[in-house]
Amino acid sequence: MNLPGESSANLLGALALLAGSRMRASVNASIGASGALAEALVVLKDQPGVTAEWLGQVLGLTQPGAAHLVRRLREQGWVERRAGADARSRALHLTPEGASAAARILRARAEALTALLAPLTAEQRSQLDDIARTLLHDEVTDARSLAHLCRLCDRARCPRCPVHAGLQELSAD
Repeated sequence: MNLPGESSANLLGALALLAGSRMRASVNASIGASGALAEALVVLKDQPGVTAEWLGQVLGLTQPGAAHLVRRLREQGWVERRAGADARSRALHLTPEGASAAARILRARAEALTALLAPLTAEQRSQLDDIARTLLHDEVTDARSLAHLCRLCDRARCPRCPVHAGLQELSAD
């Protein structure tokens, strides 16, 4: 029997795949590369000075995977390594070319997602905002999980970030 509301989870799953596929294709085309490169550039734009280990954890990479990613970012001329907080660590920073690539990524992401939302009315967009805020609010437990969930977010477009608000409330308890 098909009761009303039973399709919500299924529809959400299909929508997540659609949004993810469109966003990934657009983002990858914007820099001519795929994989974790785009996510790394956006993370480093918002978190300059992190280590390769921290970046790898945020992106869900092994230590060798993170080292390979940093090498690829450096080969592209997008990232430079500087002295870190201690003698052994190296801080990652975007180069001007890397900052430009991150801006292209965020622009491509916004265009893809805006096109996906185009059929919605203003009221439907407002409802979607409310639903997304509710679903995202309690999803993080620490700064690293916040960085992971928002690794491709344009933080300037979401001044009242529900994910960050949820983390702040959790930290205040």
